[in-house]
Parts: sequence; C-alpha cells; structure tokens
Amino acid sequence: MQIMYEKDLLKRDESSKTHIYLPAQSEAYVQEKVVGSMLDRVFAGSTEKLVLRALSSKNVSAEELANIKKMVNQKK
Repeated sequence: MQIMYEKDLLKRDESSKTHIYLPAQSEAYVQEKVVGSMLDRVFAGSTEKLVLRALSSKNVSAEELANIKKMVNQKK
C-alpha cells in the first residue's frame, strides 16, 4: 500500500490511528498506465503480441470477441 501511495495511486487518511486508503486515480487511468508499462516491458511495445497472448491465454466469449472486433474496426 505504501508503494502505491508513493506512486499517487492511493490517498491516505491519517486522521485516525488506523490509516484508511482510498483510490487516488480512476480505474481506467490505472489500467492505461499498467497496460502501457507492461506493453513496453513485456511485449517490446507490440500491441499485436499483447492482444494475441491475451486471446490465447483464456476462453473468450462471443460477446467479448464482438466488442474486440468493433474496437479494431473503429481503429481502422
């Protein structure tokens, strides 16, 4: 928690004896930062490798595939 606090991902309420942590950033913001970092470090910046690995590592529902196709078509 301390590391996440230092990275400004959490806020800390120190008004009581027990510290209370709250999110400092939105879920979308954190996901974008984590995926971007992982994309660079693990997949050498290759979005294709990231997507192919994600699709091959888990069963994907028809609805998820439809959403992925829709997003790909919007990027064209």
